[in-house]
Amino acid sequence: REDCGHRGAALVTLRDQEELDSINESLRKPGRYFWIGLSVPLPGMGWTWLNGSSLERGRLLQHLGEGQGACAALKGNRIDPHECDAGLQWICQTESARI
Repeated sequence: REDCGHRGAALVTLRDQEELDSINESLRKPGRYFWIGLSVPLPGMGWTWLNGSSLERGRLLQHLGEGQGACAALKGNRIDPHECDAGLQWICQTESARI
């Protein structure tokens, strides 16, 4: 999250299956995990995007894995929980700029 912030960006948040498909196409169907902006910010809370919205499983066709951890990483069409200090790559996003 810090690296994305230094770049004027944030970890990616996914609104729907179309965005997930676009990322997977750009990454050429990755075989490794990438951090995304989804976590369980406090024990007992559900999965929450960095913008404060809750994960709507129905909007994304893949399911959330059952692993351990309070941070989420994307691998292909799957979102899996991981310990937040795991050494993974990440995906940043910025808002589009008007020209």
